[in-house]
Amino acid sequence: MKITDIQTICMRVTYEGHQRVQSALGVWNHRNGMFLLVHTDAGITGLGEIFCNFPQWSHYEKEASVHQGLKPMLIGADPLDREGIWATIGRKFKRIGLQWGAPGIAYQVLSGLDIALWDIQGKAEGKSICELLESSAESVPVYCSALGPDGVAEQAARFWEQGVTAFKLKIGMDPKQDIRNLSELRWLVGPDCLVMADVNQGWDLETALEMAPLLEPFHLYWVEEPLMADHVEDLEVLVRKTGMRIAGGENLYGADFERHLAKGLLQVCQPDVTKCGGITEFMKAARLAHQYGVEVAPHFLANGVGYAATMQVMNASGAHIMEYDHGDNPMKDTCVTGTYPVKEGRVKIPKGPGLGISLCEEEIQRYVFHPY
Repeated sequence: MKITDIQTICMRVTYEGHQRVQSALGVWNHRNGMFLLVHTDAGITGLGEIFCNFPQWSHYEKEASVHQGLKPMLIGADPLDREGIWATIGRKFKRIGLQWGAPGIAYQVLSGLDIALWDIQGKAEGKSICELLESSAESVPVYCSALGPDGVAEQAARFWEQGVTAFKLKIGMDPKQDIRNLSELRWLVGPDCLVMADVNQGWDLETALEMAPLLEPFHLYWVEEPLMADHVEDLEVLVRKTGMRIAGGENLYGADFERHLAKGLLQVCQPDVTKCGGITEFMKAARLAHQYGVEVAPHFLANGVGYAATMQVMNASGAHIMEYDHGDNPMKDTCVTGTYPVKEGRVKIPKGPGLGISLCEEEIQRYVFHPY
């Protein structure tokens, strides 16, 4: 089997008012999506997804990276030789990313490719990726993510009614509002539910040390990315002085995982299958986390292909709970078919070959965006 073409589908959904996504990184007036299609001479097309949520201009750099950088290397390659592709093309593209000063972009583009290669293998063998990874799980538990900063109770209640018992709140924008929202959320869900907070790298060390005692009454299961992910020395100080249960990993690549885990900087490891290098690199990060006795809970805030890929790796990676964005996102919910809604706090894993999903072309056309 040979790769004959690489195609990208760029999408954009515009939000207004309360639909806008807000975090310590800023306000998103629209959300991006980018699917990668790997076509073969056997008539099998693999689906992948490249993280494109942030920054808002992310389409441009990823589109150019695929078509001017990765695609010429891949035409004629055997898509079933995933290890060979990583050893040659993958290694070369990562080196390009380092030389460019953009290793994260390189890994994110390779994520889309890797997911598509796994999808092709599953379709060729008539097995789901879950089965390729020797997992027989039927469904995975989820937590409701990206709550706040406004309308927290209303957002959480919708998922509480669907049996969800774990919730993550965006903080790091306004300390007083953060505490009010945490108080409201904890009161709503009670003492037995898991409550987490995501700072999105929004604090410096001084602020994190000031906030740590204020968070204690809420018994947070984790505090996600309280500091910038590459501020290793500050993270060491924060862990030593507060014992804060820190989650992170969405902004770690390659050797970053070993460094953070070896130094005890993560109590929850959160690789993102659309960012870290796809399913192959996700599984490596998960295995490494377990070697250090650290639990795995994947980061996910993207769209339908990445959603399916995250579900496929959950059980095999030993992850215990999956992130589920509370917001309305047609690029996740209606642009693909084969996924399932939350029911009793869980979602069913697609069971068809590969990712177990297909694209809904008519729906996709409503959101297609041409960056060039």
